[in-house]
Amino acid sequence: MADRLGKIEQLRKTMVADVAHELRTPLTNLRGYLEALNDGVIPPTPETLQMLQQENLRLVHLVDNLQQLARADAARAYLKREEIVLADLVDQMVELHRLNFRKKGISISTRWEDGETRVFADRDKLLQAMQNLLDNCCKYTPDNGRVVIAANRVADGIQVDFHNSGPGISPDDLPFIFERFFRADRSRSRDRGGAGIGLAITRELIEAHGGSVGADSVPGDTHIWFILPA
Repeated sequence: MADRLGKIEQLRKTMVADVAHELRTPLTNLRGYLEALNDGVIPPTPETLQMLQQENLRLVHLVDNLQQLARADAARAYLKREEIVLADLVDQMVELHRLNFRKKGISISTRWEDGETRVFADRDKLLQAMQNLLDNCCKYTPDNGRVVIAANRVADGIQVDFHNSGPGISPDDLPFIFERFFRADRSRSRDRGGAGIGLAITRELIEAHGGSVGADSVPGDTHIWFILPA
């Protein structure tokens, strides 16, 4: 327990440094290119303008994630609940993102156990929570891998499972993947444009509904799930 609390405290201490790093890199790149363009060192070629656009989008993505995290914190105070069929919502989400998986040759499928999958929840916030999990699967599933999403009734409600193939998550890192700004492989996360926020947002949103999240991982299969009261 002491080791866990110590590691969480260390994550909190490094949070500001991580945010600063995520902002500093694209800002430095933008400044360098703009100064070079202004001084006539480099011409305004389509490639240069594309690079500037990519760095701008990287900044926008990070700011959007930080805003989502702030909204997730506020979600506990306000939820617009309605009756939702989880199976239908997941199927809709998968179809919207199927092209992203197809580009990597990843097979994605859904499996629904017998039984009702209705929950009383905020549709937009629940969709955001699940999209973060799906984005995580797309980022960390290798080319030609597989993703399976399943749902079934459990004692506490309805559990939705996200399985993806890949190398798995270290047992040392697994307890912390839902912590803000935690990255099991920091260099790899930056390469993929992540700031360690998506899973933290998911946890906040699910817990705001009175639910819980969890994960386990072995080589070849990472399993992240959430449970909502039903």
